[in-house]
Amino acid sequence: MAPAPASSSPSPSSPRPSSRPTTGSATTRERASVSEHVGRLRTVLSAALQDPARHGGESLRVTEPGLVGRVAAADVIAEAPLPGFDNSQMDGFAVRSADLTPGEERSLPLAGVVPAGSAAPSLPEGATAAVMTGAPLPEGADVVIPVELTTAGNFQDLLPQSDPGASGPPSGWTARSVTFTELTAEDLSPGRFIRPAGSDVEAGETVLRAGEVLTPARLGLLAALGRATVSVRPRTRALVLSTGDEVRRPGSTLRPGQLHDANTPLLMAGLESLGVEAHAASAASDDVATFTDVVEELISQYDPQLLVTAGGISAGAFEVVRQSLADRGIEFGSIRQQPGGPQGWGLIPADGRRPAVAVVCLPGNPVSCAVSLETLLRPALASLDVSCPPPHRIAVTLAEAVESRPGVTQYRRAEFCPASTDDAAQPPTVRLVGGPSSHLLGHLARADVLVELTEDDTHVPAGAERHALLLTGRRLP
Repeated sequence: MAPAPASSSPSPSSPRPSSRPTTGSATTRERASVSEHVGRLRTVLSAALQDPARHGGESLRVTEPGLVGRVAAADVIAEAPLPGFDNSQMDGFAVRSADLTPGEERSLPLAGVVPAGSAAPSLPEGATAAVMTGAPLPEGADVVIPVELTTAGNFQDLLPQSDPGASGPPSGWTARSVTFTELTAEDLSPGRFIRPAGSDVEAGETVLRAGEVLTPARLGLLAALGRATVSVRPRTRALVLSTGDEVRRPGSTLRPGQLHDANTPLLMAGLESLGVEAHAASAASDDVATFTDVVEELISQYDPQLLVTAGGISAGAFEVVRQSLADRGIEFGSIRQQPGGPQGWGLIPADGRRPAVAVVCLPGNPVSCAVSLETLLRPALASLDVSCPPPHRIAVTLAEAVESRPGVTQYRRAEFCPASTDDAAQPPTVRLVGGPSSHLLGHLARADVLVELTEDDTHVPAGAERHALLLTGRRLP
């Protein structure tokens, strides 16, 4: 974690309270559902991510690490066809189809050998040329006969034996003619085992469009077309700020009442899995004036599109994030989700010096923070940024009965049970890990999925099917 910039002291002539009791939400309203809150986040994210001041692209080499998942910033047009020339699909012999007759044996003189990467001479009438896979097709040839369909059977029988005392590969050919037998009409159909120029991509064809996600195959295609670089959109840039006077970075010695900061590494890794470029700052003070100054300096320093905070937003007496950002128009409230009920959201508008910044405030409990990232921020961001993988929803079968609170969507940690059937069509069976409490981070680390229990679920029997979210890094059994 990078240290937070030093904050300026408040002016004696205009003092600000170091902290003040929380008196309630910036806006009082009925608690929103999970889907309603995802919509809120989508609205504020859209305003920040789609700001014209954020648009542009950077040119990177197609061999640059980490390009998979990035988004193309511009169309790419093929300047040449692919393949760039007619070439052989097989190791075999290029012939004129008119020189051979189906069902009749005939020998043709060997006019030459064309390895891959070499130029091909013209093929004389009534002759054949040996061609390797990918080698250019000699002019005049219209068919490639696989070497297996000749009396030789393979090229090794046509090569001279190496002299044990000689160095290097053998040279020359033992046969000066090639015999073809039992060929069918299909074997001699023009174009057989030939890859025509442009049969994959035509010159002038759009092979990559702006807004498409780069994949290994798309990067390989660009390289095959001779493109050394590709223009990509900048990744969504986020600033992570974990709060609390009691929070200390991992590795430090704790005093009574203090705890190590789990939220920063959790959020950094989680945002990275969303395709976000994340930067972290040190845990900020619970002093409202200091926190306000630090936030302003960090936004100026990192120029984020998204500010993600952890902690300081619930109903306690000293909730620094709420007290500071509510004055900036950020809203706070509780949603019908467990864990992860307290939430904050809003937009710090552009001020002429910088574009707008979306603000997402998550609870300070690490499990609530992690669950909120998966259930709220991921779907909102994925709906706007194609480089963000959407939630991976699967069906699961509960191994045991479970009780849930009515009126809230509850996400319960669960792990896959050993497979009891080989029927891949059946949903995997899961067993809950720990209870619903939001402090059970060790149980979250063991879990494979978050089982979704709806607002109408109170008692769910064993064997019931429910939806679940596959956690990042986990695989189906």
